Amino acid sequence: MHRSLLPLALFALLPWQALAGTPLQDALAASPDGPLYIFDVILQNDGTDAMMRVDPTQPEGERLTVISPPRKDWSDDFRKQVKKMQADSDGDIWCSSLGHNIPDDAALESETPTTATYTYAPKVGAEPGDMDDILKYLKGKVVVAKDDPAILSVEMVAEKPFRPLPIARISQFEMKVACNRAPDGRTHVARVNVDISGSAMMKDFSESERQTITNLKAVPESGMGAK
Repeated sequence: MHRSLLPLALFALLPWQALAGTPLQDALAASPDGPLYIFDVILQNDGTDAMMRVDPTQPEGERLTVISPPRKDWSDDFRKQVKKMQADSDGDIWCSSLGHNIPDDAALESETPTTATYTYAPKVGAEPGDMDDILKYLKGKVVVAKDDPAILSVEMVAEKPFRPLPIARISQFEMKVACNRAPDGRTHVARVNVDISGSAMMKDFSESERQTITNLKAVPESGMGAK
């Protein structure tokens, strides 16, 4: 056999399983491309029970519409939250985006025939934002699908109290993200639960928020190159 062809022949003889990555690597490598979706967001916290619709085909700053409550019933806090969500509403609800903070050395914790669970210390500085002061105190857990590689859920929890700032102490931080399959097969954020408590400026606080993303409707002819 010609010497230059020998590596190719050996490559062809290897079992496919030996060439594939780990379930986590396969999930992180899954393509994020697909059609755009219009979707609803249900927001629930101590002072809010709201429904909104996001249409990523609209111009920036006009993509989020509040369905309920009516504007006359908006609190100042809700008004500020709507303004922030309006600025952040780009239609990216895909669980593949959650992989930015997952390092290469995530440890396999358990497996089933269809899923694999990994634990990790979230990467700091992986993307712009103000979360780095918190991420470095958290432990992450991610569950991925094996057969159709994708992220199925992510958790980030503080295992002990910490101080992100000298004037603030966080006694509990827990964020859980559950993902569902979209009609095109990608997994999207379906539910986000955040619970945080502690003290700041010598005052105790405790906050919980639930976001549910539902009623996905594909935008006709939005193509397979959109995220």
